[in-house]
Amino acid sequence: MRGWLMLGCLIVSPLMAEEESTAIAVDTEKDSPMIDQVEKAIVKQINDYRSKKNLRRLKVNDELQTTAKKFAEFMAESGKYGHHADGKTPAERAEAAGYEYCVVRENIAYRTNTGEVTAESLVDIFVPGWIDSPPHRENIVAPHLTQTGAAVATKDQATFYAVHLFGRPKSAQIEISVLNQSGEVQTLSIETNESVDEIELPPRTTVSMKRCFPTTFQMDGLEAMTVDKSSELVLTEAGWEVAE
Repeated sequence: MRGWLMLGCLIVSPLMAEEESTAIAVDTEKDSPMIDQVEKAIVKQINDYRSKKNLRRLKVNDELQTTAKKFAEFMAESGKYGHHADGKTPAERAEAAGYEYCVVRENIAYRTNTGEVTAESLVDIFVPGWIDSPPHRENIVAPHLTQTGAAVATKDQATFYAVHLFGRPKSAQIEISVLNQSGEVQTLSIETNESVDEIELPPRTTVSMKRCFPTTFQMDGLEAMTVDKSSELVLTEAGWEVAE
């Protein structure tokens, strides 16, 4: 099979405003068994790749699956391509489908074929193409993501559009508290997803926060502490402790 492949990726967080969208139906009944096979194979192969990297496997989420399907069908019907092809962000599309998100990431691609198309040939193009592309691979191996949805659509059985969504729901926010038991005022540096904040933490004071990404805490004279799950941290004269 000959053809060419175009890729795209996007990361969205935190919450953005929701807008209305227009759904366009694509008649894929003829190809539905093959399309279904491709979609399931994309999820499996990406999960297998994550497993090799000692990362948790992603669970298919109905809202993310619906979002991916509608957007793939939109691009197939309209011929428009890009993360904002319908005037929305991936997070806005997911939110409109009922997904209460903490993080949404999206990989897209389309393939125009000049020969016979099979489920295997499509998967063998889309998945390696994303894995071999650093920004797409970054979405694939993000350790804090927990859910996924993948969809493929075509209007003419020649050009196939693929959408792969990754998410972490709002219900899975990382809840962190830091208690200063060191006896002194401490300057705490908090880094989350390349954003850095500093706060002054008086003795016997607790600061609480919710985060969508793993968070690193730094203080002069101590090793950095990175938290990727809900935790209660205690800052003592000797250093960091995690409350049991």
